[in-house]
Amino acid sequence: MYKNSRSVFYCSFMVLLFSISYGQNIHFVANSDSPEATACNNSHKIALKSGEGTNDTINVVFQSSDSVYIAVTTNCGYTWSTPVAFGQGRSPAIDVNLFGFRHVAWQSLDNEIYYDCLDDWAPPVNVSQSAGLSTLPDLVADSSGVIHVVWVEQIGGYNHIYYRTAIGGGVSSDTVRISGYGSPEATYDHPSISIFHPGYRLYALWECYDLQCYSPYQIHLRHKEGTLWDTTRVWSHYLPMRHPSIDYAHGQIYDTLSFCYEDSTSGNLEATFYGGNGGGYQTQGNSTYPVVSTVGSTWSYLFWQEDSAGSNDIYFDLYYFSSGWTQGSLNYPESIRYPSVCGAYVVWTQGDSDPYSIYLADFGYPIGIDGAAQEQLFVLTAFPNPFSERTTLTMAGPTMQTETRLNIYDSSGRLVTVLVAESVTSAPLMAQKDQRCTFIWDGLDATGKKVSAGIYWGCPANNHDYPTLKVIKVN
Repeated sequence: MYKNSRSVFYCSFMVLLFSISYGQNIHFVANSDSPEATACNNSHKIALKSGEGTNDTINVVFQSSDSVYIAVTTNCGYTWSTPVAFGQGRSPAIDVNLFGFRHVAWQSLDNEIYYDCLDDWAPPVNVSQSAGLSTLPDLVADSSGVIHVVWVEQIGGYNHIYYRTAIGGGVSSDTVRISGYGSPEATYDHPSISIFHPGYRLYALWECYDLQCYSPYQIHLRHKEGTLWDTTRVWSHYLPMRHPSIDYAHGQIYDTLSFCYEDSTSGNLEATFYGGNGGGYQTQGNSTYPVVSTVGSTWSYLFWQEDSAGSNDIYFDLYYFSSGWTQGSLNYPESIRYPSVCGAYVVWTQGDSDPYSIYLADFGYPIGIDGAAQEQLFVLTAFPNPFSERTTLTMAGPTMQTETRLNIYDSSGRLVTVLVAESVTSAPLMAQKDQRCTFIWDGLDATGKKVSAGIYWGCPANNHDYPTLKVIKVN
């Protein structure tokens, strides 16, 4: 799993070009001998230590050499641990619970589904029901430490979706077949699972193909509250609808239902998004394997695999509530595919031959196209960040254009308070950054009440095209 020097130079050069064009950070994670290292999009290949956007420790799982691996970074992707194999098989999925424990599921070489917590003493446990007939797992950890696993299992020659829970190093429930809407000949595939507000509802999503139905291509969705599963909700058409993927979420107040899938009802295969802020756009080629990460009506990151340019590329559609949508693609000359997303981070598989590479990009907080241009002129920083009692925010930019008020928003997009510059200093000799405004935030809202720990955003009050800064408040 080592890259030759020519490949390293080539990929480093392309990363530099991409960083210059889009202002994003792209980092090499690991090599793999599999062209499907980060496949498929139904399960999450990336998870953050303390939840979405609150920690720079990132975990990535992938497949290579008939084994499943995990790689970890503690500095937002700049350096990575040597990948460690945690099982033999393929199609790994990962989640990190509120206590920082890493939970994984994967499909063994014998086509059974295994679950393991990588941070306890217990050995992996087989959660599937039928030996040799189980594939494509996904999992999510809830706030009480219970792990919810879904997978595909073949029964009587037809695929069905099964569900089971695990806790404390072993299984904690019987298996439940949650698919079943449709004719006896219907077959189901590609399950995905997550938790959303309100009520910490557990949602499972999958695709269905039912030849006995006038609209045989279907997307199915069910949710569970307590011990009860509701009836199946169905999206259907006589043209293909495939490869659904549900948002990475844990049921916080800003985690509203959002998912995506391939949809050819327009006559061309497109990435279609439900919930969140919508998004996606028509392309000339086939849009496949879409993934989504969103926070309420505040922001969304949408990615999918695309062949419009003649080879596989990854397209994106980014949304921020004050500046709307930004569209684009990674635009590499070699094939890139199978994106997976968590918050602002996306990973993918890259390359046309072995060794294939896995890369991670940090897209930061979405801003409009005008904002991307402004980012070259304006700098917004905070120190310390994270902070517990007080932080100093500084904005530098051209004289007479730097805003002297700073809005603080919470993760739902609600305005928390407005800061007024404590000082404004000018330095005429500083090219393009000749005015500096300093703001002090003591962690209070506009009423003087201390805010809770979490993610907050600083944005110049009168111009939302300026860069936006993530500020983390801790207890």
